[in-house]
Amino acid sequence: MGLQSLDSCGNGCGLIAAFVGMIGFGSFGAPLKCKAIDMCSPDPFVLQTYKSIMCFVTSWVVLFLGVDFEYTNWGIVSGILWVSGGVCGIFGIRNAGLAVSVGTWSCITVLISFSWGIFFFDEQVNSIWSTAFGVMMLVLGFIGMAYFSSGSNSGSSDAIGSEQTLELSTDLNEPLLNADSEDIENGDQHSSNTATNNENEQTQDGQTLENASRKQDDENTIIFLGIKWERRLLGLIGAACDGLLGGSNLIPMKLAPKIDRGIDYVISFGVGAAIATLLGWLLYFLVNSYKTKSFHDGYKALPSLHVDKILLPGVLSGTLWSIGNVSQILSVTFLGESIGMSIVQSQMIVSGLLGIILFHEIKGKKDIACWVLSAVVTFMGIVLLSKEHKS
Repeated sequence: MGLQSLDSCGNGCGLIAAFVGMIGFGSFGAPLKCKAIDMCSPDPFVLQTYKSIMCFVTSWVVLFLGVDFEYTNWGIVSGILWVSGGVCGIFGIRNAGLAVSVGTWSCITVLISFSWGIFFFDEQVNSIWSTAFGVMMLVLGFIGMAYFSSGSNSGSSDAIGSEQTLELSTDLNEPLLNADSEDIENGDQHSSNTATNNENEQTQDGQTLENASRKQDDENTIIFLGIKWERRLLGLIGAACDGLLGGSNLIPMKLAPKIDRGIDYVISFGVGAAIATLLGWLLYFLVNSYKTKSFHDGYKALPSLHVDKILLPGVLSGTLWSIGNVSQILSVTFLGESIGMSIVQSQMIVSGLLGIILFHEIKGKKDIACWVLSAVVTFMGIVLLSKEHKS
């Protein structure tokens, strides 16, 4: 009965699914920012593995809704696109921040999915110009939210604050002169010792500052492909790659010959994600084995899953993402690639609010106000797009 109602559902169900997808996709990154994950710093592919496991497990729930088992190998293509993009996205969140990463990949995903829907699949809309204008409003809103989520000022102030703390390493309450007669008699020796001590202290302070500066530089940079990158820049590149791949991961659903409804594709997507993740681990193992010249050492070099520390946030993140994924599939089914995917990518509103409230990624009333204004522009784009799909 529920499935028949779903079949007769129209744009309204597509919009509901899109908003649920926004919440799922916008919040899945929050558990990845918890202290447990910060402490053990797991490999991005490990976090992606938790997402893939939950995607596979939850995909079978559709059978309880009366959906017949359907499988197509196109799901593997979707899985490869998603897993690759997911690793890049997690890397972006961990190194550039939740709000700005989601804003970056959302913007690119909207442009990619809009291009696929309009120019490749020839999806019908009421007005191509109104649809394009709505998409541009989303993009402008995303850019605004991403820009005001960058938090560049806070980083500078933190660095200055820590440097000032290091400079004030001597005890200011200690008297500069000692009036004892014995010290006066041995003034020359005392002055000499004091000068030596001060010189040693200055040397130690200089070394402390130098070490702190070197440590801060190491924390802000990453060696990738033999090149030294700024951590935040490489994180943004990772988020951009996620947008490029994420905007295309449901294209195989459109090409699958046996799939009539989006909900029929959920299991294929889950199986494809599991296969793609296993292939990723195999590739990881082979690369490590090649580097170490030993299969045993290659296996030992694989990153730890940290099950005892990050199982809960990993499962929670994967579950939230799976909710978003099923909702996105339904949204694309009812509203099309160009509109459904675009609305779901407004997840930036959710992730941005979490970034402000929970993680304080956006500081300053001016930045927060500008972010809210950008969110309003994004929401106006959603409203405009919701009226453009032809039933």
